[in-house]
Amino acid sequence: MNVQRTMCLVFALAFPTLVSATALGAETAVKLPTPKYQGTMSVEQAIIARKSTRSFKPAALTLAEISQVLWAADGKLPADALAGPTRKVVPSAGGLYPLEVFLLTGERTVENLPAGLYKYDSSKNSLALVAPGDKRTALAQGAYGQMGFARAPAILVIAAVFERTTMKYRDQGIGFVYMEAGYATQNVCLQAEAVGLHSWIIGAFVPSKVMADLQLPSGTAPLALVGIGK
Repeated sequence: MNVQRTMCLVFALAFPTLVSATALGAETAVKLPTPKYQGTMSVEQAIIARKSTRSFKPAALTLAEISQVLWAADGKLPADALAGPTRKVVPSAGGLYPLEVFLLTGERTVENLPAGLYKYDSSKNSLALVAPGDKRTALAQGAYGQMGFARAPAILVIAAVFERTTMKYRDQGIGFVYMEAGYATQNVCLQAEAVGLHSWIIGAFVPSKVMADLQLPSGTAPLALVGIGK
């Protein structure tokens, strides 16, 4: 083990909320299947089908399904669809892209993915482990005890670094960030329906508890939680 990696390990043990698992080595990254850019359900059908589902089947989700909903939240546009400053599937004021998307899973709730909290990297369409273990119960407790939420096979945490936008737009940028989180959340719910999944959005939670329980990086604020399952 080289000196740099040893120092990363020591720092991570001392300050677990400041260092993600990606700092410990590329082997922690999980490459996701390439998302599909054409489905079998129309946008209109997905809008009609979308509803909050508060009871999910225990069936595990596939990495392909996870890849699709993560891409809908914050993914990159295919190369032939790029236009000007727009680089992602959601519009962003000033092209500043403040959103950060995390995935929370339990044991065997997503095929070939250990329980843990993962950060989505849209540039590589991959996941990086932030913290191991099933944290869904703690998250549900932070959402005012909505314990049914803990049984969602996968939970997307839509978060944001407000400073990326407010440094340019000041107070008006706060509204822009919330708008972007809304775009991403709606995308996820419609995409879930389009691939035969269902969703449950929660906006009522204690941000400080969610940040602490999930060990989110400093300055990253959770804005919406989306449970995904069958």
